[in-house]
Amino acid sequence: MCLQGDERPEDSKDHTEDSQPWISLTYQPTGSNIASKYHDKMISNEGVPIDFTMSNSDYVMSLCPGVSTSSKHINKYQAIREMLLLPLEERLKKWFTEVSEVNKYDALKHLAPTYSEEEILKVLPEYAYLVRGLWVCKSSLLFDDGYASKRDRILLEFTKRESIPEKILQVWIKPDDLRRKRILVPLCKRRGVLKDYKFISSDLSFLKRYPHIVNEQESAWSTHEMTIRESLEVSNKVARNTRNLTRPNVASKGPNPNMSKGRDGPAQGSDDHATVLGTVFTANKVRSMQAVVRDLRQLAAKYASNRKDGSKLQALSKAAKDCASLPHDKLKQLISLVAVDVHDVYVAKHEEKSSIRNILIALFRKKEPNATLTKQEILASAAKYLKREITDKEYHQAVTEVCISTEDGHLVLKSGDEP
Repeated sequence: MCLQGDERPEDSKDHTEDSQPWISLTYQPTGSNIASKYHDKMISNEGVPIDFTMSNSDYVMSLCPGVSTSSKHINKYQAIREMLLLPLEERLKKWFTEVSEVNKYDALKHLAPTYSEEEILKVLPEYAYLVRGLWVCKSSLLFDDGYASKRDRILLEFTKRESIPEKILQVWIKPDDLRRKRILVPLCKRRGVLKDYKFISSDLSFLKRYPHIVNEQESAWSTHEMTIRESLEVSNKVARNTRNLTRPNVASKGPNPNMSKGRDGPAQGSDDHATVLGTVFTANKVRSMQAVVRDLRQLAAKYASNRKDGSKLQALSKAAKDCASLPHDKLKQLISLVAVDVHDVYVAKHEEKSSIRNILIALFRKKEPNATLTKQEILASAAKYLKREITDKEYHQAVTEVCISTEDGHLVLKSGDEP
């Protein structure tokens, strides 16, 4: 509609323009002669290229003016500005651990504007898992104790289904656990009516665009699932054994005299002592006595410096410190709860008797120290005791955890001193 002449809106209050005539405008639709001619003129002359001399980091800084780094409230824009100055590996690790645990791939690409997709997707799996198309920070980067396994178990379940019933999560993480909210809030939302926890979101477009990455991550989750279940089985066994050790007046299953209270320190069979040793052998399946002591001292320092879960972590710190200070003969008795002595090197136990690791343990114990194994020996022993052929994935996982390869292709037991 057009206004002409001296017509003006009734509610106009600009009396100074009463004498100005209104200009009649005629709408020209797309495709009309006038619109086509105007469009042709717009594209007939070559444009002048814009000289874009700003660096990527300066450009992001100009678009995302964050607060100063001295402020206690640094926003995400400020974080991006700072991270663009870091190597890609450090950039991603810092983002996942300090800014956002769950991210879409397209958002993460803004953290690496100068890197190719191939480079980004090569580094990403080192710091994150793929869950329903989203990249989720690895639990080991956030927790250094049993909570990493609990969080991994939840993520594993979310790879299989969109929501987890509340009653199942209550078994995995008790409602009164101080870290329950810390784990769940970034990952999922509670639905009161349905009495479940739904994963925070999904990215179907990534699943469709990168099927090869999806397949790689599914394979990685399959292998990781075995480790998660094994870790939980070890923790449950440690808990059962600890209860037997600390149960009073049990003749057949009572504690060894060397494991009771005495001048050398507190009761060695407490839950906290078993927990810290279980953590040592969850992270590394083969450890020497020196490495166990070193790992315990490092755990003690880590727990002592973490004030988020005060009393519990301080108790674990004390337990790790106490274990590290024990005479080796008494520490060896505690280690036997979670690991097997193989020529003075300790290999983490596997809950299932029919496991490849248990076969490796048995084969190495039958041989002299520093002896080697061949793949043929392992496969033959597996066929004999497991009554089945083992898959390449089972074989490589067990061998990687326990052995190292020699130049001639044989396998030797790890020294246990690896960092």
